[in-house]
Amino acid sequence: MRRSFGILIGSLCTILCMASGSAGAQRASRTDTSAQTLDLLRSLTLAQATSGDEAHLRSIIRSQLGSGIHVQQTPAGDLVAKFPGTAPGPVILLSSHMDEVGFQVRAITSDGFLTVAPLGNWYAGSMADHLVTISTSRGNITGVVGVHPPHLMTEKEKSQAPDVAQMYIDIGAKSAAEARQRGIELGDRITPESSFLELGSTGRFTSKAWDDRVGCAILVQLAHALATTRHPNTVYLAWTTSEEFGRSNATIELPQLQPDFVMVVEVGITTDTPDVVARARQETLGGGPALDLYDGSISTTPSIRDWVTAQAKASGIPLQYTTIMQQGSGVGTQNSSYLFRAPSTALLVPLRYAHSPRGVIDIHDYVETRQLLLHLLENLNASALGQMIGKE
Repeated sequence: MRRSFGILIGSLCTILCMASGSAGAQRASRTDTSAQTLDLLRSLTLAQATSGDEAHLRSIIRSQLGSGIHVQQTPAGDLVAKFPGTAPGPVILLSSHMDEVGFQVRAITSDGFLTVAPLGNWYAGSMADHLVTISTSRGNITGVVGVHPPHLMTEKEKSQAPDVAQMYIDIGAKSAAEARQRGIELGDRITPESSFLELGSTGRFTSKAWDDRVGCAILVQLAHALATTRHPNTVYLAWTTSEEFGRSNATIELPQLQPDFVMVVEVGITTDTPDVVARARQETLGGGPALDLYDGSISTTPSIRDWVTAQAKASGIPLQYTTIMQQGSGVGTQNSSYLFRAPSTALLVPLRYAHSPRGVIDIHDYVETRQLLLHLLENLNASALGQMIGKE
């Protein structure tokens, strides 16, 4: 998700919508940390899949869906699965993107270092001294992002933000010829090297590429649920490509797909860390799913907000609201994105440290986002849609 850390975060206060009853009863469902769920998240987040190069992740998702769920692949590499319900309409589309932010090899210096071009929105400082994986035709190669020692910096240089254009990767090669002999080629893709870990016994997990592998995982689990759940609509689930490199969410080249309502399943940007001023705090880790009211591409209408809020309350799931002040993303693909062709919103899993080598999620937020989405699909009939869009 192309959300710059330097942008001004809207100053709305945190709004939590809690269902009636005791807190213990409300959040009794926050116990699903099954090995199956964690294994799914581990396999998706650790997979290497930058924009336009999602084949490996596509194969993992297909495997997780199994042979019993029919999946179509579009020319752009999107995966789409259809789930007919008890009524042909409304047609509901849920979409998450498969690609992650990364880099590609821009040049090989004479002494064997690699310079890079960013694939997505990066803050270079987050990558300093981190291990990375370079995917080559001969296999993966580990490198380390070089760091200019502070001993050699002026005070002015120490205070300046690093520039991605100045980043370089050390793979231990002594020359360009040696780097090429090991399989490095211009254009090879690079991702942070990571691991999937729980931070203590907190239910909070760190890994790379939560954006948007949490959405991909939720759709996989919803696919299995929808196969055996009655729902008064027709649902399409889509795993899309190249969002981090300028393609809008919910851009799917499938002529027969004409949704009446679109929900993007994404990560949200938490504002609960010490570096965020109190007046700007909205979305918090562990606070439950967040409804995206505004982010430059999505502007959720009050009627959609009210319906989702009522459904969250009915299901006993806490709901946060978030607003991020930024310019729209994927401008070049607005005409083909269903976000701009049908009523739409986004439900978000709160994430700390987005677009960095390691982010942190709370597994309970993940579970409750998945549960709320299934509840919405079980109740989104023609009458509910009419209520949201003002159509009798």
